[in-house]
Amino acid sequence: MHNFWRKQKWSPVRPKLDLPEMPSSYLFTLRSVPHHYAGIKAAIESTGDARVWFGEPLSYLEGRGVALFRVEATGFSFLKNLYDFWAEAERLEATGFDIRLYRDNKQFVASLHGLSAQQAEELIKAHSRVNQAEVATAT
Repeated sequence: MHNFWRKQKWSPVRPKLDLPEMPSSYLFTLRSVPHHYAGIKAAIESTGDARVWFGEPLSYLEGRGVALFRVEATGFSFLKNLYDFWAEAERLEATGFDIRLYRDNKQFVASLHGLSAQQAEELIKAHSRVNQAEVATAT
């Protein structure tokens, strides 16, 4: 289809389809406030052992606006950075906020508020799925 003044056809917009890539990684979802999307995402990806493979800065779920992070993690050293960011953000603002853990994006597991990084790691390991991506092996 030609636009009025364009000589070339429009190219269809193809959405980018992200999927978990790390084999044997833990797959879980975190939800928090949209205001801190960039800081939370940076904290999750700060150590390289976790990646936000899908994230939305503002998603309306269950009647409220939340930031959505679908995470794949092979290690949990990022939790210290996440908790440090969380403490600093709450210190700088008048109100606190929560980071909640979900399994399969919909099943609420727990709030990470009040837990230590070690307790959060144990909770994530106990309730998250493990990526069963096939690893190409030479046989």
